[in-house]
Amino acid sequence: MLEVAGGIKAFDVRVEVPASPVDESAWEIAATVYVPAGEQSIAGAPVLVLLPGGGYGRRYFDLPDSGYSQADHHARRGTVVVALDHLGSGDSTIPAAEVTTLPVVAAADHAAVTTVLDRLRKGTLAPGEFPSIKIKGVVAAGQSMGGHIAVAMQARYRTFDAVALMGSSVINTTIPRKQSTAPRLASEWTPQNTQEVDGLGDIDWPWAFHWVEELSPLAADDIKAGIPVKTETLPWSSAAVPSLAVALLEPGAVAAEVASIDVPVLLAAGERDVIYPLLTEAAAFTAARDLAVFRLRRAAHMHNFAPTRHLLWERLDAFIVHAVGLREMAKTVPASL
Repeated sequence: MLEVAGGIKAFDVRVEVPASPVDESAWEIAATVYVPAGEQSIAGAPVLVLLPGGGYGRRYFDLPDSGYSQADHHARRGTVVVALDHLGSGDSTIPAAEVTTLPVVAAADHAAVTTVLDRLRKGTLAPGEFPSIKIKGVVAAGQSMGGHIAVAMQARYRTFDAVALMGSSVINTTIPRKQSTAPRLASEWTPQNTQEVDGLGDIDWPWAFHWVEELSPLAADDIKAGIPVKTETLPWSSAAVPSLAVALLEPGAVAAEVASIDVPVLLAAGERDVIYPLLTEAAAFTAARDLAVFRLRRAAHMHNFAPTRHLLWERLDAFIVHAVGLREMAKTVPASL
């Protein structure tokens, strides 16, 4: 279905992907592709692949209130945006829970991204709507669980030219708890012990997920629908969550994959988030040739609801430009350097 808003063309597509041997039925990945207006997209454009976290779908990147659409923000700046529902979530195929492991979901997402990119290059995504697009580079941005899936895709298939993780801990997902109102220095930070991690009953989930100090109507609706498990259906939520979400809570769940990432990496997190300190997280990317961190002030784990969300989007814009520039430079620099 074609939608046109402010010159941005948005296409909902379904992409067939190979099914696992344990599930012989056909699988489909639901995606929305946002194409910039004007001739710049025809001449050449970067592609940003947006991957949502657990309990959320691809519409998290296109929230309905004015000024809350991350997809629209990037498309208006000349980037083709592809937002996916993972296998086992949103509008994509929901196979049996035991099927949706990290390797299986990463393979399905990779196949979907590859197909969409091929159709963009050939001009067959929406025949008659726009011609082929020369792709300058492909960047992934995954929020929470989506960041872990992006890492797995890159480690296994080298799907992307650069990867951004937004609120994704590659060490150990750690839910923040309210502390004293007095400010605490970074040097005073200590990880939670096992007993604290196992006992989740005392967590203030709205406080951990949203910047409740400046609560928007959208964030209030998200809280009302249930955190961390949604009890009400929202346009941006997903009733189904891949089973890999539980496995990712184990310390070092993606350690091997992270150590193999050698493309540019951006680690972003809210002021209050589910990760270790950003520089501690960054140390895990031992093979990355280009590594940056960004802390979003006045934001909790669900960044796109935060009053400062645009600052994260703008940082991601700069990362895309940087990654494309490095890709172009690599074509002219001898491999021996």
